[in-house]
Amino acid sequence: MFIFDKHMFITLYIGLTGAVLFNLLHIPMPWLLGAIAAVLIVQLSTKVQLKWHKYFRNFGLIVAGYSIGFAFTPEAVQDIKQFIGSIIVLNVLFIVLFFGVSYLVAKRADLDFSTALTCCVPGGMSQVVAFAEEQGDMDMVVITFFQILRVLLIVGFVPLMVSGAGGTGVVVSGAYSWSLIGLLAVCGGAGWLAQMARIPTGFMLGPVFLLMGINIAGIDVPKLPLSLLHIAQLMLGIYIGLLLKKEDLHLSKKHVFYAFVSAGIFIGAAYGLTFVMKSFYSLDFRTGFLSIVPGGLDQMGIIAASVHANVTIVTAFQLFRVLVVSVFLVPFVKTFVKKVKT
Repeated sequence: MFIFDKHMFITLYIGLTGAVLFNLLHIPMPWLLGAIAAVLIVQLSTKVQLKWHKYFRNFGLIVAGYSIGFAFTPEAVQDIKQFIGSIIVLNVLFIVLFFGVSYLVAKRADLDFSTALTCCVPGGMSQVVAFAEEQGDMDMVVITFFQILRVLLIVGFVPLMVSGAGGTGVVVSGAYSWSLIGLLAVCGGAGWLAQMARIPTGFMLGPVFLLMGINIAGIDVPKLPLSLLHIAQLMLGIYIGLLLKKEDLHLSKKHVFYAFVSAGIFIGAAYGLTFVMKSFYSLDFRTGFLSIVPGGLDQMGIIAASVHANVTIVTAFQLFRVLVVSVFLVPFVKTFVKKVKT
């Protein structure tokens, strides 16, 4: 049974304090980054017991999914077709980069190649960590640290990199209404069904597909109020801030260093490829970068919605990467690990 206890209240208070402070300092995406920073600092530097329920994360994902699905108009879906070739090529390049970075980490950080592969999978953090736990003989602390650090670096620095970099700054906020509340409840049901069907980030993709279908059918959908998007950012920011724990820091300097190096290589590669994309298409920097960087569909989706990038293009690129990771990379790593064991 769900109980909102004092530890959750303290966690909410800390996250909200960080969000308000970042807002006063005019730091981009304060409701996400402020919550992450405040919770992370308290988690790593004090003995205060912090706690957050998955229901709050799921609510944030549902709202993010609504915002993304809202942008999938028939015209936007048509625009995506021109990027199909680039989506495939970029994912092939990242697969090659994935193997290269894994080899570097294995050699330099004194890890076996199976563990290095698992550490460096660019996306699908939940799937990768779950897979590593199933194996029973992998270094879970190292793998978890690599995966979480990449997410934290991307979510922490990407909004700072894309803020003010092109795109439109005029935002029209929606209004609260019973139709909005009812549709959000239906989106919650769609998210639950998608999660039960074991679709990656189901609580986000369920609402995305639902809203996409409604839009394509030509039915008017109420726009989200900005305040609700801020609440979703706060919910997700607190969750992300709690991912890294004190025990995850008890690693060798070599492991910590190459965790930063591997994440830096992925972010740097995405940064460079963004300019290549811009030379072929009339994309602003924030849309191109958020489409390419391997930060996860849920995080990049809500950042794209918040910094007013082209959400449909970002989602198309990131969704294809989710499919590549789920259908190809994770099964490949599983097969490789089995062969090594035998």
